[in-house]
Amino acid sequence: MPDPTLAVSLLKPEEAEQYMRIRHTAFKHDVNKILYFNQVEPSQATLNRVTKDIADGIAKGIFYLKCVDTSTNEIVAGARWRHVRPKDPNATIRTSEEIEKDLTVPEPYSESHLEVWRAFYELFNESKRRHLGNRPYWALDTLVTHPNHHRRGAGGLLLTWGCEKADETGTEAYLEASPMGEPLYKRYGYEPVGDLELDLRKWGGDETIEWTVMIRPAKVPESRGISPLEHE
Repeated sequence: MPDPTLAVSLLKPEEAEQYMRIRHTAFKHDVNKILYFNQVEPSQATLNRVTKDIADGIAKGIFYLKCVDTSTNEIVAGARWRHVRPKDPNATIRTSEEIEKDLTVPEPYSESHLEVWRAFYELFNESKRRHLGNRPYWALDTLVTHPNHHRRGAGGLLLTWGCEKADETGTEAYLEASPMGEPLYKRYGYEPVGDLELDLRKWGGDETIEWTVMIRPAKVPESRGISPLEHE
């Protein structure tokens, strides 16, 4: 059972920096080695950019969540969910243009290795093309808990929010799991469908980072025959 003092809600733009700090700390041992390949710690300018990207994402309709310890009002964990679907509310599949618009490679940071950066995003983009095709889905892009607050149930609460949204829309949910996160996702109905790896040794790094591609099957909405695309 999750800690009863924890509560999940939508992140506010003015809280973006707190989310960024948790993400940065949680990713130190894997993803940061990819994003900031040329430098152990990113500059303050880069951290400022990450914070701005989070705030801008909220304004664009990306679902950034926070998990707060209500006894201290501290944000202890966060998640980034997206509902990827056709713009046409009557459509059941995405157009090829919509697919490619979603699967882009963003601008790298000053600390990034350009080839590593591109290889990382292209690896994940190709996985989505292969496993999801033109179907709508909910994507869990990020799930991070501050190391000081592991094993309190924050991750499960953030997962439950997105799983319930996916169930309401009758839509699959997709993610790329680290080895540490995979057991948690399995408990919430995600099933392994493939493996990904990025061998950083090709560019002078010292390890290969691996993920498991996981999909939670769609459930048909039970109430009043709701269309899978009707719910926001």
